[in-house]
Amino acid sequence: MKNLIKTASIASLVAGMSFGMAVPAMAQSADVSPTLLIESGPSDNPQYRRMIFVKYLSGNYVSVNYRAYNRAEFTQVPNTTAADMIQSCANGASTSLSEIRAFERAEAKRKRKGQAPEVVRFCVKNVANWEGGGRSTYLDPIFNGMPHAAGLNN
Repeated sequence: MKNLIKTASIASLVAGMSFGMAVPAMAQSADVSPTLLIESGPSDNPQYRRMIFVKYLSGNYVSVNYRAYNRAEFTQVPNTTAADMIQSCANGASTSLSEIRAFERAEAKRKRKGQAPEVVRFCVKNVANWEGGGRSTYLDPIFNGMPHAAGLNN
C-alpha cells in the first residue's frame, strides 16, 4: 500500500510538472503567429497582376485556404498545394523577414519592368508579437503592390 501511494504521488508530481511547464509556454504563445504557407504568383484573373494564397496549417494539413486578388477580399478556396510543400513548411524552417523583404524589392522591380510575377512561397510561423505588429511587418511586404480593394488595381 505504501508503494502504491508513493507511485501515485510521483505520478501526480510528474503530471503537475508537465502541466506547470506547459502553462507558461501557452501563455508565451498567446501573441505568436499561426503557421502560414503563403504563395504569391501570376493572377488567374486578367484584371489583376498577381494573386496570393494564404494557407493556415494545422500540423501537416491545410485547415483553411484563402485566395486574394487584393488586400481586402479573401475568398475561401479548396487547397491544391502538394503535400510535400505543406510538410516542408510545417516541419521545416520559416522564411526570414530579410527573404520576405528581398521578395518585395524583386517584385517591385519586376512590376516596373513589366515582367510577370514569379511563383514564390513563404512559410511564416512562430513570429512573436503577431497581433502587436508582427503581422504587418511580415505580411505587408508580401502584399505590397497589390490593390487595397477591388476596382483599385495598381
